[in-house]
Amino acid sequence: MTETLRSRRIPFRVLETVRGASPIGGRAQLHRRVWKIVCDEDLPGVIIIEDGARLMPGFVGFMASGGHLHSDLTQLCYRKARVWLWGGSEAAPGVRLRPLAASTGLASGYALSWRGAGHLLEAAARADRQPPAEGNRALAADWPCDVTRLGALVSRPQLVEPPEWLADAAPAAKPQPQTDEADWRGLVAATVPVSATDRLRGFARNSFSRELSPGF
Repeated sequence: MTETLRSRRIPFRVLETVRGASPIGGRAQLHRRVWKIVCDEDLPGVIIIEDGARLMPGFVGFMASGGHLHSDLTQLCYRKARVWLWGGSEAAPGVRLRPLAASTGLASGYALSWRGAGHLLEAAARADRQPPAEGNRALAADWPCDVTRLGALVSRPQLVEPPEWLADAAPAAKPQPQTDEADWRGLVAATVPVSATDRLRGFARNSFSRELSPGF
């Protein structure tokens, strides 16, 4: 990947490379360390690509055109994504960015701004004090909070293919409607008040969004 970026004269800096790390248990901590570097060094942002992931056609053009600067968080890799029917923009020739209507897992490749890194770090600290609800742990392994509150986008098509060990893993179970708001917040469903705002948000998401296929 670094050779490709150099050949296209795209400026970059490798913050941290961890090879041979266990795919179980250590991923979240490695991501947090990079988020902290971004905040501590006041960097404008970062592109995080997990070891073993593969760049897909369109990635370099996306980078060269500044497509990674469109949002505080842009996922370049995901299992399934539920996006709003409106919005979206052309980030590069053949690459569109769509706004997420609900958080989606698989953080093998994403662009993150300084503000986004700080938001995720704060959410991770809160999550450490209050573990995620049963049934939401797979998603929490990727994101410590509901990333749609960051205005998260996803690329279409996907620009990063996940490592083989992760691509072969079974996807997380789809949240049931009655616990969906609890899954966003990482709380036990019984502790989440069913407010008019929650019901309206759920209605809007179900009525005005659609699911993208996970294909590359």
